[in-house]
Amino acid sequence: MKKPTLVSAVFAFAASTVFAADLPKGDSASAKVFLELHSIQRLAGVMTPLLTVPGGAFRIVEGDFLALGNLRIRLIGIDAPEIAQQCNAAEGGYWECAAEAEDRVRDMLRNAERVECFSNERDSYGHYLASCKADGQDVGAHLVAEGLAWPDADQGYYHLEAMQAQAAHRGIWQAETPSPDEWRKDHN
Repeated sequence: MKKPTLVSAVFAFAASTVFAADLPKGDSASAKVFLELHSIQRLAGVMTPLLTVPGGAFRIVEGDFLALGNLRIRLIGIDAPEIAQQCNAAEGGYWECAAEAEDRVRDMLRNAERVECFSNERDSYGHYLASCKADGQDVGAHLVAEGLAWPDADQGYYHLEAMQAQAAHRGIWQAETPSPDEWRKDHN
């Protein structure tokens, strides 16, 4: 029991010193260290998943919100469009970005043989804040890279994916669209 704790402490120290120098401007150090620790702990076998299930087991509530029975999971590091939110299209008009984000998550999970979600915290509503992987692929990273979700500015994840999607004018980046946070303020 002491050995995994010692290994975790050593990896935590190493991750905080080695990766702090690699942080891009605007990226939070704690977010980068968390992601690196998550990867290192998983390799060391220290971090166990909150759950491991076949992909088809989930119900998709929103693009960043999953349910499995009574278990509620909010994907950490992303903010997908709200259910009623539409996004601005490049040629004018709107497109159903919320529905596309939900459909993409549904497709990723349904087609996955195995989905693992890792979490060690809950939000104020009792939902698990988790990083989920469908057959080893980070679901949040895919949504951001495809322009179907914004990186969560407070958490500092997925900025590289967002910059690449924005440069390619994919999805939400094809025309200026309010973030879900801005949209909620205008519609509540």
